[in-house]
Amino acid sequence: MVARDTNGKRTVPQIFINDQHIGGSDDLYELQRRGELDVLLNQTPTLTIR
Repeated sequence: MVARDTNGKRTVPQIFINDQHIGGSDDLYELQRRGELDVLLNQTPTLTIR
């Protein structure tokens, strides 16, 4: 059985790039397919203080 959150996504793993929630592996592959993943990975990271 696969755990899912309220949006129907698998809860583990969830991927973040520069503090931006990407989603799961399916979402990551979709970004790559659309040519958007490299853009996110090449952005200058921002400093987040929590």
